[in-house]
Amino acid sequence: MRTSTKLLRLCAVLPASLAGSVVAIVGLGFLPGAGLVFGFVGTMSAAIVLACGRGEAPAARLFGFARGLRPPERASLTPALDLAASLQLAPGRVLVRLTDTGGPPAVPVGRRTVIVEPCLVQGLYRRRLTAAEGAVVVGRAVAAQRVGPARFDMAARLWAFPWTLLLVALRRIARLFSWVPGAQLAWRARMVLGVVAIYQGLQPDGDLALGVATAALVAVSYVAPAADRAWRAVVERDAARIVAPLVGLAQLHREAASPPSRPVSGEARRASVNTTVDHETPALLTSGR
Repeated sequence: MRTSTKLLRLCAVLPASLAGSVVAIVGLGFLPGAGLVFGFVGTMSAAIVLACGRGEAPAARLFGFARGLRPPERASLTPALDLAASLQLAPGRVLVRLTDTGGPPAVPVGRRTVIVEPCLVQGLYRRRLTAAEGAVVVGRAVAAQRVGPARFDMAARLWAFPWTLLLVALRRIARLFSWVPGAQLAWRARMVLGVVAIYQGLQPDGDLALGVATAALVAVSYVAPAADRAWRAVVERDAARIVAPLVGLAQLHREAASPPSRPVSGEARRASVNTTVDHETPALLTSGR
């Protein structure tokens, strides 16, 4: 399973890394040849440093659009982190996302860092989530970090960073113009843009390189998310087995918070927790809510 996970991760990061390289070359096209060579050598050197495990803290803030925890946020997360640490699922470093992205409430970055969404911190602060539920979310991210190959994660994010910036800009623009009729349809039919770019590039007065680059970026916008989802599905499945003790603990906390109307024996309670862990995946593990 470890080998297949590595291969899936390679298939997930390779399209985004290539797209990031294309975006960087197009964006820095005004530089002379020596400038492009210097940029490539600098990026390669930085990627080697990140692959060796150096500079993860600032890189995680940059690539993850995150910041350090403020004292009130750290106080809200401390009970959950202590509970995760008791089961050896505590992260080495915790950062908080600058804005909610609507994605998983906690994601691993690099070798030791976990980035949490602001909604998770707010839920713990306002007591909408228990410490056990927060520990499940954070512990699942740590488990995914251990299952998934994280050694070259930062280096891959470096190469894909120009593509990531482009996607963020496109999503912002799409949100701003979401009220325009047909805006969502235009984004979903972006493959038409790639076909048109290739057609114009093949014309006598067209730029074939620009047409191919545009079509490649459009294709990556379909391939990269699909490959990333496939890799994450494998990692999440394996991580769920590691975090199973936290799931049972969160289940017990929920039962303690809302006791049943009739007495339940200890054996029945343990059987209920085991059934939840072995045969179900609570929504908390995927949403954190």
